[in-house]
Amino acid sequence: MASAVVAELPAGDVKATPTVIAGVTLNYTSIEDGLKALNMTQEDFEAIMAADGTRWKHSGCQDGWYLSHNSIRHAMTLLMAAIEKMKTQTDAGKPLEAWQVAAFQLVVKDIYHNIHAHHDHEEVIFFPWMESRVKVPPKMSSDHKTLMALLDKTRDIIMGLKAGDAGSNKAAMEELYSTFTEMRALMCEHLEEEELVGLPLLRKHFTGKEMMDGPEKKIVAEMKPADLAFFLRPMDMPTKRETMTRLGIPGLIQKLVMLPAVRKDEATVVHAFKELAAGERIAAAKKKGFLCFAA
Repeated sequence: MASAVVAELPAGDVKATPTVIAGVTLNYTSIEDGLKALNMTQEDFEAIMAADGTRWKHSGCQDGWYLSHNSIRHAMTLLMAAIEKMKTQTDAGKPLEAWQVAAFQLVVKDIYHNIHAHHDHEEVIFFPWMESRVKVPPKMSSDHKTLMALLDKTRDIIMGLKAGDAGSNKAAMEELYSTFTEMRALMCEHLEEEELVGLPLLRKHFTGKEMMDGPEKKIVAEMKPADLAFFLRPMDMPTKRETMTRLGIPGLIQKLVMLPAVRKDEATVVHAFKELAAGERIAAAKKKGFLCFAA
């Protein structure tokens, strides 16, 4: 049975200036509210989030849970840049071109799949495991329904886009901008709550080894190379390699499977995001190596 109960955080509005605590950036959530919910001092929080060399060999901001949130934030930032660029185009009375529609549909499938998988991993694997020792705030799970409804709508609007129809494009882009702006804000607030409350609860009641041998191992095993490429996308190459090693991915698998998957991701999804944000076609980078097993 769970041995600790944590209060819910009140809903917050976006701040004019973000605050940072133990590497966690807060744009919507109050540090004071988080510490009150946890019944911790700031010193307690910072100590729990720090690497101690024994229970946790890495800081909270190097944890897979936190890094997966960074991947989602990164993808949402890229999608918002694409939406804003395309909305400017349609507001000027210019229709979307066929390549823009195809690129939009490629990237929304990517972000939809990965956010859906992230929530499924939390609901099916991660939260039940945490509940063995600590009560997970219900909002961390209940938020998912609202978020996925907005993401469903985002996906449906993009999948319904047609090239060449200036009138319908303009109306669709206005609805898309409104829907995704709302979804992104709610998602960012949700991720902050998990980081400000959920992550220190995890680190207080479990060890890094328990995390690695338990839910993290199961989640990584379920992820395809393309899913891991999404997870690694915001990182530079040295950090990608370091993270894969810490997650227990052998060097040979990194070389033969994961690095080709990363290159494939850069050549397809990331390239599509870049073209959408630029509003024009961009010459593809020359291929390096081969893409074996990078499904």
